[in-house]
This record gives sequence, structure tokens and C-alpha cells, in this order.
Amino acid sequence: MASSLNFSHINSDTFDEVPIRIKIDGVNADLTDAIIRMQLRKKACDLKAALSLTSVANAGLTITDAINGLFKINKQVINVDVYNYVYDIEIKFGNGIIKTYIRGNFNILEEVTR
Repeated sequence: MASSLNFSHINSDTFDEVPIRIKIDGVNADLTDAIIRMQLRKKACDLKAALSLTSVANAGLTITDAINGLFKINKQVINVDVYNYVYDIEIKFGNGIIKTYIRGNFNILEEVTR
């Protein structure tokens, strides 16, 4: 079962880096050769993602210590429509197994100062 982690962020502001460690049965996951993806959607069944991040070429996600199960959501400006999105983080391990360990809500709030 995926752990729930919720975010709240003001649209067009810089989102601060978030370090994450994945453990499986209390042991650090090996992220060697893994590909990590994260998407925000209004509803899980929507065809179009409002935001897609991946660890491929550090496009929004970066594996920082593969052997110890560490990666991060990179510091970045997030500019998408204001909405309370759903998201998850999916890991495709080097052996081909795909698992989702983190999911939740990603609330994008309206900015006031422009």
C-alpha cells in the first residue's frame, strides 16, 4: 500500500526540494537503474497530466543515492492551473518491477501578488 504525502504550493512560486527515502520491509530500496516518475492530474483517470516529472535526465526528480533508496523532488518553479490535484510517484526498478509507494494530493493555490 502506498504512503500518503500531501503538498500545498502557491502557483508560480519556487517549490523547495523534497528529499525522499524508499524502504521496503525496513530496508533501503536499491534504486540502481531505476526510473522514477511523478504526475499531477485533476482525476486519476484523466488522460492529460497537468505536470509530469521524471528521473530520466533529472527532469524534475533526481536519484541522489541509489544504493540507499534516496531521491528528491527537485527545487523548481511550478506553474500549473490552480486546483487540488492527485499525484503519485511510481518507481520502475532495474529488474523491471513497477511499484507506487507514495501518493496524495498536490494542492496548487492561487497567487495573490503578481
